[in-house]
Amino acid sequence: MAMMLRRSATSSGRSTRKTSSSFKRPTLIVASSVAELQEKYGIAGSVEVVSGTAGSTKVVLKHGCGSSAEVYLYGACVTSWKQASGDEVLYVRPDAVFDKSKPISGGIPHCFPQFGPGKIQQHGFARNLEWSVATTAADPNPDEKDPRVELVLTENDYTLSMWPHKFKAVYTVCLHGEQLQTELRVLNTDDKPFEFTTALHTYIEVLSVDKAKVTGLKGLTYLDKGKDPKNPEIKVEDRDAVTFSSYVDSVYLAAPSHVELEVGTGAAVAIDTEGWEDVVTWNPWTTMESCYKNFVCVENAKFGKPATVQPGDTWKAAANFSVVDVSQ
Repeated sequence: MAMMLRRSATSSGRSTRKTSSSFKRPTLIVASSVAELQEKYGIAGSVEVVSGTAGSTKVVLKHGCGSSAEVYLYGACVTSWKQASGDEVLYVRPDAVFDKSKPISGGIPHCFPQFGPGKIQQHGFARNLEWSVATTAADPNPDEKDPRVELVLTENDYTLSMWPHKFKAVYTVCLHGEQLQTELRVLNTDDKPFEFTTALHTYIEVLSVDKAKVTGLKGLTYLDKGKDPKNPEIKVEDRDAVTFSSYVDSVYLAAPSHVELEVGTGAAVAIDTEGWEDVVTWNPWTTMESCYKNFVCVENAKFGKPATVQPGDTWKAAANFSVVDVSQ
């Protein structure tokens, strides 16, 4: 069933958010041309490599049922996921830029190898680097082709200057009917173990933030970072549904593999995961006056217990997104 997710487009204006003072802008290497990538990886009717906003390269996935997704190589950021009805599920902020001067603000940005503040720049470096296309595919079944793209990021001088480890990160995005399926794998190609935290900073469009609610978190211990991010309060969630009436930045530890965000239209975005152990809820409230009413972030994270990967081993996690009817 195609559920209505999108309100009429009323957002306008731009908001400004300060970036970390320790943000280091990488030297970007010119990748293969769009035409070359399309020739090598394009699949008629299923996968197309095109020039997107500000000339940045993106991969467009199209499913036979009518659903679609768009993934920018810069940051391996999924910026659009539409149902067969044409309804957009994800949200891109009005202040987002695509010129590679900073990470894309919206969709599903990556936080790797650090989630939040820490020893290196805020949310790590994966979201402000160009990833490479490794493979594309579409299920050969003519009635149910599932288009997919696999993107890869490896260490370079920029990453090594912050995080002295050799690695290979592989991110797969697939459309299975109207579902959006993702998988992140991190291979340790170094000769010593390394540790990291990571997250998918997913922005989901809502009818209005005061109508949005997240279910599946009751009883969990969480870090409430709303008042002081550096010294969060440790709480236990006692609500059946998490709602948003002020600034929210909470990290739910040891979360279940299924949570839902009701978007206020009688539909919810269901998120089913494997390997992602924590869930983050975030809304900036009036610190982003122009857009805070229009989205909620429900982020899948590996944060409470950082991942440790031995040489030659791989850590992986999957997150599958679907739209479900909750109107009854």
